[in-house]
Amino acid sequence: MRHLTLAAFLALGTIGVPGGHAFAAPFEPKIIPDSVQAVGHLDVDALRKTQIFTAAGGQAAIDAALDEAPAELRPLARSLTRTVRGISFWRDSEHGAVYVQTGDGRELARLLPKLPVKPAAAIDGRSVYTMGDGDKHGYCAAFGDTLVLADSSESLERSLHVLGGKATNLAGSNKLPMSSRQGVFVFVTIGDNLLGAISKSAHSKVLQLAIRSVVIDVGETAGQLTANARAEMGSADALQKAKSILDGLRALGSLSSDDAVLHALLDGVTVTSTGLALEVVAKLPVAELAKLIQSKK
Repeated sequence: MRHLTLAAFLALGTIGVPGGHAFAAPFEPKIIPDSVQAVGHLDVDALRKTQIFTAAGGQAAIDAALDEAPAELRPLARSLTRTVRGISFWRDSEHGAVYVQTGDGRELARLLPKLPVKPAAAIDGRSVYTMGDGDKHGYCAAFGDTLVLADSSESLERSLHVLGGKATNLAGSNKLPMSSRQGVFVFVTIGDNLLGAISKSAHSKVLQLAIRSVVIDVGETAGQLTANARAEMGSADALQKAKSILDGLRALGSLSSDDAVLHALLDGVTVTSTGLALEVVAKLPVAELAKLIQSKK
């Protein structure tokens, strides 16, 4: 998504401080416009409670990341680390937006104007700001306790209208699988336009196949990280080719590496198919994944 560098800095900075929230912040379809090509959500409340978050460095890693952020972004980023509950995003064929859901709208409204931003035309009476220079700039606004960052004024307006109940949303959509509301992180494609564009420009042989939809769900239970991916293929031929490619990659990885952690990861992957759906499940003990993370530092 273009022109959302600020969003990337703030999102990275908001997954750190263990808070006092008693409940998770799962994906809410009602905050997403109804006509989008992809949507994703990171449940930060749930992430904070995982072993993998601790293994990845926890708060110390977040503090280090914030130290590298531009000085003008740090006050808001540090505030968000104390209150963030979830991060959602959506994308249509050309534009999109990121929502950083917090627990302190008053502090958000106080700090937002202090960023390197410029006032823009208000939307529904709400203050709007632009980020960046020239023709490469994004837009941001606060809606209650949610920071909205977008790469166009139109996508910001769509987001604010949906959040305000003035536009239709994804809630109740039959295009959104129920499974997409589970896990610490979820990603769902809706329709095949975006996937078609990716297929035309992708170098990966799997992505070049006719894929109609993708659902990814990642979570942690009882010390084990589980990632589920389901791809609906466009034909039986595409399904068979994709399955063969994935099976081949697994076999090649097992034969060409002496890394015990990599072998454990590959051994925890299963590839199955049902109808035209290709399902990949990857399971790995958090302790093994922590070793892999530490080895890459």
